[in-house]
Amino acid sequence: MHCSGPFFKSNRSIRCVRFASQPPERPLWKNVVMTEQRVAPKLGALILVGSLGAGLVGCAVDPGGPGGPSTSVSASPSLEPIVPRPAAAVRDDAVRYRYPAPNADPRQNYGNLYLPRGAHAPRSVPVVVLIHGGGWKNRSSAGYTAEVARALQAEGLAVWNVEYRRVGSGGGWSTTFTDVGYAVDFVPALAQNAPALDPTNVILVGHSAGGQLAAWAASRRTLPAGAPGVTWPAGGGPTVVPRAFVAMAGVLDMRTSSRLNDHVRKALGGMPDQVPERYALANPIQRIDPLMPSVAIHGSKDTVVPASESVDFVAAARALGAPSLLVELDGAGHGTPVSVRSRYWPTVRESIVRLARDGFAALAAAPPR
Repeated sequence: MHCSGPFFKSNRSIRCVRFASQPPERPLWKNVVMTEQRVAPKLGALILVGSLGAGLVGCAVDPGGPGGPSTSVSASPSLEPIVPRPAAAVRDDAVRYRYPAPNADPRQNYGNLYLPRGAHAPRSVPVVVLIHGGGWKNRSSAGYTAEVARALQAEGLAVWNVEYRRVGSGGGWSTTFTDVGYAVDFVPALAQNAPALDPTNVILVGHSAGGQLAAWAASRRTLPAGAPGVTWPAGGGPTVVPRAFVAMAGVLDMRTSSRLNDHVRKALGGMPDQVPERYALANPIQRIDPLMPSVAIHGSKDTVVPASESVDFVAAARALGAPSLLVELDGAGHGTPVSVRSRYWPTVRESIVRLARDGFAALAAAPPR
């Protein structure tokens, strides 16, 4: 497809799609004393809560949806003490799990797992790891992406909507990055409690700062030993290598964004000339995995993160041989991609759902319109 207009002025060779402004194996329950609590009565779902060693384990008895191949998974991490919160389950139709991380904070190192309704075959449900934005700062939280999680859940996907420590609440360099790495690697442990999840079909999806974290987490196998996010022993690799990632209004060039506000500077602890090694490890456009497919979704009227960051990232990825697709939302602003009531949402939803179900090649061959 040939793309024209100011959004694509400098990179006309990019594979892209322009959206017009018109609407268009077994649960780990051994030796567990279980108690039962009814939540979400309209679904008749159950949350099982029981003591396991020194902690708790929580699991929803409602696996769910269709799947696809190809994410790499190595040995899964041990299942840490997990506490579902019934109030959250009632409100969000989700179960809360705590994932392991160094010096973990149980108030922040958790995720909410959304399972599609109905009965599903084992290892048949694609998993979306959803990473919220908010400038890596503690003013935002996983609640910011809860509506997106529910909308994707309704499409038959499982969604692991993760929280992490942020600047102002114990995060920043390098804790935020380590947390996200551990959250992604927790998917196989989740699949032990929800057998319908396919831990070999995982895609990472993030918005704004979460788009940067999704792109970075997808490239972790390129990181040197000892770097933040390297959660595996020497000679190994990430527990989860995703099938692809989606960055929605993502901060894909942190050097550019560091000149626009203080968000990147505070997340990495300085400007590019002050901490160049941190930018080299964390900046998506500087750390492209040539084997990792990506989709960059960006509004042409974004005044927070320039659309040029997605344009340039896709061009750089393609120059390295990485499959990459640019989806422009013509006339959309920064928050539009995560607004499920926006007229642009069907395009965003289709991009994510088809990527998870059918893979990058099928999506790129017939991109959303």
